[in-house]
Order: sequence, then structure tokens, then C-alpha cells
Amino acid sequence: MLETPLVGRFAGEGRRLSFAAPAPYHILVRTTAIVGAIMLLAPALPIPLPLYESWWTMVGAMLVVAAVAAALSLQTIVFDTRERTYRRRQGPGFLPRFSRGRIDELDAIVVLAEQNPTSIPPSVTFHVVLHWKGNKEPLMVLQRDTRSLGHGMPLNSSAGHILALAQKYATALNVKFFDNTYFPSPCPVPIWR
Repeated sequence: MLETPLVGRFAGEGRRLSFAAPAPYHILVRTTAIVGAIMLLAPALPIPLPLYESWWTMVGAMLVVAAVAAALSLQTIVFDTRERTYRRRQGPGFLPRFSRGRIDELDAIVVLAEQNPTSIPPSVTFHVVLHWKGNKEPLMVLQRDTRSLGHGMPLNSSAGHILALAQKYATALNVKFFDNTYFPSPCPVPIWR
């Protein structure tokens, strides 16, 4: 899966539930943009550069473009549990799409298990997936967790932690919760859309 993993956070005494990229990812994107901007401006400064000016400009431009692309591809969703509304920023894409709605439009939170038999040792990735009623919005992977799978162990043997989190999210949003970790499922979001 090439998307940036999201992490769920409660804020405001449980009033807000948000799913966004972890803080270190945001720091990395900002740092890349700042370093790229400095490299773009370096040839204009009255200091000797160890390499050709064109190299600084080219690499600086690539870093700025990479940081902008990373920022545009992020997806987030924020729920206001008192007002019963959500705001979603959906990436990836050249320009992100924004949507708003009521929590009543949500159908369920489902936990899926994607088996990774080619990894050494074998592992399983659990996906917490948000579904809308009538497919109003595309599926959204709220959180994921990869665990190693011991030889001969059932697929859902290490799903306890992610199941508890998903149940907590479903309870906070007052939506249905389904545990589908007992059989293997494909990745819920295709890489190419």
C-alpha cells in the first residue's frame, strides 16, 4: 500500500475524532519544503557553493515539488461527535477533494485482514475501513496495523489491539462495527484509482 497511514486521535474531551498522518510525517514534508527552498535560493546568496549552481537549483526544485506533491496527497477526516458532522480531505490526486456530511451517512466500520504470505516472517495487515451508506463516498482506510503471523496461527490471532481501537471508534461515532479478520481479504483500497 503506497498511501500514508492514518492515525486516530480523540481531542476536546472526546468531542473530536480525527484521522490524519502522524506528526513525524508532517514534519518531514515541511522540512523537505524548507530545505528545497533554501537550495533554490542558495545560488543567489554571496557564498561559494561546492557544486555548480545549476545542481543546487535542480535539486532544490525537485525537493519543493516532492513536498508539495506529498502535502496534496494527504487524506484526513475529522468527526465532530456532538454536532454529528464530518469533514473529509481526500487524496491522492493532483488536487485533493473536500467533502462534508453528517455522521448519519456512515454505514459501518469494518476490520479486514490482508494476508502477506511473501513477507518473512509471514505477516497480516489489519485495515480499519469506513463505509458510507449507499456508497456515497469512497471507502476510507482509517487505520492499519501490520503484525507478524506465527506458523500455524489463525489469521486473526493478533487482531486484539486493532479490534479494540475500531470498536472504540465505532462506539464514538455510533455506527455499526464488523470484525472480518477471521478470513483473508484483499487490500480495500486499490493502488491505482
